[in-house]
Amino acid sequence: MRKSLLVESEKLSEIGKYLRRTFELWGYREVFLPAIEEYSDNLRKGTKFAYNNEFYVIKPDITSQILENIKEPPEKLKLYYISEVLDGGIRGQWQAGVEYIGGDVTKMAAEVLLTVITALEALGIEEFYIDIGSLKVWERATEDIKEFRGEVYRALVRRNFEIIERLPISEEKKEELWRLFNFWGKESGYQKLDRIVEAVNDERLFIDFGTVRPLPYYRDILFEVYSPELGKPLGGGGEYTFKGRPAFGFAFDMGALSKLFRKKGDRNRKKLSGEPREVFGEAKRLVRMGIPVEVE
Repeated sequence: MRKSLLVESEKLSEIGKYLRRTFELWGYREVFLPAIEEYSDNLRKGTKFAYNNEFYVIKPDITSQILENIKEPPEKLKLYYISEVLDGGIRGQWQAGVEYIGGDVTKMAAEVLLTVITALEALGIEEFYIDIGSLKVWERATEDIKEFRGEVYRALVRRNFEIIERLPISEEKKEELWRLFNFWGKESGYQKLDRIVEAVNDERLFIDFGTVRPLPYYRDILFEVYSPELGKPLGGGGEYTFKGRPAFGFAFDMGALSKLFRKKGDRNRKKLSGEPREVFGEAKRLVRMGIPVEVE
């Protein structure tokens, strides 16, 4: 057992408590998924292994696992999860996120983004910003250079415009892509995106066409969350389609959140001491009322 395991677990548990509370206030319900799935091309990430001449995946990407498991969803489905995800190895990343399936894309996106914002605020993390972008904008911009679309997306993922500079395309096209690559603001001219930003109405949300995410199920709108204190995203998500229905989701990297979270303590917790029979009787009464207790 790692010496820091209990410390890490306590911190993740505390973070999970605030995230669960926030997700449930927004109307999401928790889903528990199996740790091992039969191998499928639809499952992303996870660690593959063979057993009895069959192939399986341990702890795959949660969104792809949900899509693989839910065969006939209701008209509207709002789920959240807290789970570990593997990516080919034995050390995983703890994630917490929500999936909203079946609704108006603008409203789903705005609600998910506000869920992100209020969850971070519940954790006491106020200094962050969210970059939101669009795949459709890039599809339109590369319509006349489809053969180089893969290289353009590679440049976006790596945030390296030199990859585009080396392409055998016109300088005019490079200039157009350069403007998109570096666009960052509150209003873009793309109505779908502008309506989402207007609905969320938070000064920490910005349109950034340079933001893309490499997972293949995203269809258009996507975003990432950053903190100036860390060199990697706190999480991200975006729009996808599930059995012909629009959907929107995101996931936090709980390891990243743990670097910013400072334990608050529970000011409402009642400390009890005295004769055991009386103390535990009072503790039981308070717990039944939903009041946290600590027996000394």
